[in-house]
Amino acid sequence: MTFLVVALTLALAAAAGQQEPAGRGRGRGSPPQPQQKQGVEYFAGGWSFTWTGRESPITAGPRKGTTVFTAAGNRLEMKTEGTIEDPSAAFTESGTAEWDAARKTLTFKETLANGTTLAGVGEWSSPLAIRYESQPAQAAKQSVRIRRTYSILSAQSFSVAEEISIDGGPFQRLGNGLYQKN
Repeated sequence: MTFLVVALTLALAAAAGQQEPAGRGRGRGSPPQPQQKQGVEYFAGGWSFTWTGRESPITAGPRKGTTVFTAAGNRLEMKTEGTIEDPSAAFTESGTAEWDAARKTLTFKETLANGTTLAGVGEWSSPLAIRYESQPAQAAKQSVRIRRTYSILSAQSFSVAEEISIDGGPFQRLGNGLYQKN
């Protein structure tokens, strides 16, 4: 039994003396995350998008197109043109977003293709994501609220996960969009 204890002690001492290769082990941090400067400058310009999702009181379903963000000071003018997948039809949307650097928020006002007006605030305290929630709005004789998470992927790309609440019900997944800078 003594031999086993001595052998185990020697093995543990040898293992403790070995170091892990550089960059591996407990001391290694997570890889750097892409962080873009927060503000209207990030969005300024043209972006192509595809949005995959279901039909709802605010959208006819999957669509694709282009959104142009025009910056003027701390404000963005937004203009979207695109097509709805089925039935194939053109649509336009417009709106504004105002940046508050002190509070790190974007206040959105949008007019959707079906005439619904959405207003809400997006909180951008993390450089990696914007969390937005609209105020209640009327669409197709229903009260709707929208939640979006804008994931800032890179200087050239962001994604949007969208959820909807209808008539005060629970939020349900509506769809996902991917935006690529033109």
